[in-house]
Amino acid sequence: MEDYISEEQRVEALKQWWKANSASVIWGLALGFSVLAGWNLWQSTQQRKAEGASGLYEQLIKTAEAKQTEPAIKLSERIIEQYQGTAYATYATLYSAKLKAEANDLAGAKKTLSDLLAASKDEDIKHLARLRLGVVLSALGDNEAALKLLEPLKPRDMGKYEGLYEELKGDLYTALDRTSEAQIAYELAKEKGEAAPLLDMKINNLAVDSASTPAPAP
Repeated sequence: MEDYISEEQRVEALKQWWKANSASVIWGLALGFSVLAGWNLWQSTQQRKAEGASGLYEQLIKTAEAKQTEPAIKLSERIIEQYQGTAYATYATLYSAKLKAEANDLAGAKKTLSDLLAASKDEDIKHLARLRLGVVLSALGDNEAALKLLEPLKPRDMGKYEGLYEELKGDLYTALDRTSEAQIAYELAKEKGEAAPLLDMKINNLAVDSASTPAPAP
């Protein structure tokens, strides 16, 4: 009999606890389910977003390879607008600048690269944007501005791109008839691993030009 009363008391106590706490338990479960559903929805959205960006980027590459410049530029702008903040948007920006430069829209390429250089927090992207901007500035005839972009960088700032930076500096010095500085930059580029037939050709041409330049009159 005592066991029966104790059981009845436990059931009654459970009923009272549920009456007092059922709302918070239900809300807690609902919150847990909503968080889980929200996480699954976010993951699903991110996956669809990545798939959409990937498909558009592949289309951009094919369109560019087909030499359809204007449609390719529009595709790059669409990726940048719809997938802002993703890697696809960043690479579409670089591609957009390349297409504009090839279409002789150097001013457009300059703005695109300048904006990317200012906005990006990724060091590799900043290096690529800076190097390409230097080339575009040179193509615009503003070699001094290109050098101002590169010369403040120390070797530790250039990282694995030091050879590329030095080769570009060599090109800029050559364009400005600063032959000795160009020679040093090219040799340093070669030392840093940018050994290539084109770089060797630049060094050889520079040596020939230097040899054929008449000495200044006494």
